[in-house]
Amino acid sequence: MSKTHVSLEQGIIVEQGVTRYALDPKGPVKSDYTFVSHAHMDHVEKPHPKSKVLASSETVVLARARGVEIGPNRRDPPEGVSLLDSGHILGARALYIEDELLYTGDAAGRERAFMSRCKTKKAKVLITETTFGDPRYVFPPVDQTVRLVNEMIGRAFDRGRPVVLMGYPLGKSQILSYLFASWTPFFVHEAVGQMNEIYREAEVPLKEAETVSRTLEGLPPGPWVMVSPMMSSRNKLAVRLKKEYGAVLAAFSGWAVDRGYSNYLGADYSFPLSDHCDYHELLRLVKEVSPEMVYTTHGFTNEFARTLRSAGFDAKPLDGYQSALSDYRQDT
Repeated sequence: MSKTHVSLEQGIIVEQGVTRYALDPKGPVKSDYTFVSHAHMDHVEKPHPKSKVLASSETVVLARARGVEIGPNRRDPPEGVSLLDSGHILGARALYIEDELLYTGDAAGRERAFMSRCKTKKAKVLITETTFGDPRYVFPPVDQTVRLVNEMIGRAFDRGRPVVLMGYPLGKSQILSYLFASWTPFFVHEAVGQMNEIYREAEVPLKEAETVSRTLEGLPPGPWVMVSPMMSSRNKLAVRLKKEYGAVLAAFSGWAVDRGYSNYLGADYSFPLSDHCDYHELLRLVKEVSPEMVYTTHGFTNEFARTLRSAGFDAKPLDGYQSALSDYRQDT
């Protein structure tokens, strides 16, 4: 039986014996350790000044570049605690406490370009994201997506039209910068370029590319390929790219499994490419950990918990702000 106690306080709190861990808290929570799984802004907050920080060195650098300083209190994990590669973005980690607990943070279910999938270990308690924990969200193989995108770019180039590949500026855009850098001319938006440089400093083999400012100054007529942050067709930059350059807009997200995603953004194309686990990969992750208890967070928490219960796991959604997870045991 697990001796780990889990509760909610501006995020997830884990008490292991006398040691208190705040997991990706939404504010400065008093704890012995604050774990920052990765540098996306919905997971990074300035930690409590008396809390020791557990994070990868890459997460510290990326967070600093995005305006949040977590480095001064960073410490090595205590005995029995380790940080596992979650595969999500550069430096993303899962927290593993002996054989007691695995907290995945955001986790990838497959290799993409230079990124791995989430590493797992058996644990009595699993806390996992369920962003795509619904049977609708099954992603095609990465090489299939790459082939379709290259065919799309080729058709656009034949018509003399440039192509804008849109993804989250930290994580997805670096995958796109790696997968499609063989096309020339090849540009990156300045927000993507800043993150690409940090990746290169971490020895990720990203091709050097000319950076384009938000003003599009110096951007030549097409055809060319540019990697940019995600934006809708109503965005001022997107409007200019369409009107002045005749650009084709292609969006990359796990949500692109939904047929209406392109219309939602006003993109010409959308492709399912994600830095998260899809539905089947989440099921595989749970089976690999083989926990006594699963807590689901983010996304389809209730739906995936029901799926796990039907498969014989004890599973509860962690999607509210009850004072303790034991509250969830009343609504089984």
